[in-house]
Amino acid sequence: MAPPRGALGGLVDRLGLSDEEVLAIFELDALGAIAGDVEHRPEVEILAALCAEADERLGPGALARWLRSGRPPSRPLDLLLGGDFGAFEDALTRRVDEAAP
Repeated sequence: MAPPRGALGGLVDRLGLSDEEVLAIFELDALGAIAGDVEHRPEVEILAALCAEADERLGPGALARWLRSGRPPSRPLDLLLGGDFGAFEDALTRRVDEAAP
């Protein structure tokens, strides 16, 4: 799959998501993901903004490492795959707060 565009592309880059993970998490088809056609998934914009802010505070690559930390089913990635975006947001907030000086 070609890299997604827009907010989805930024989210994929920051979190290091695979093509399969992106399609599963946001229930997208490959063509829609490539085109950045995600208007029907408002959580994409919300998560992209939250992750952009977290990435600035934590540094490059930190979110991708954190996403896969732990063991299934308790990794942050598992929250996304399960569609529990609220729990993911809470976990992300805790991670950023832990790193605060």
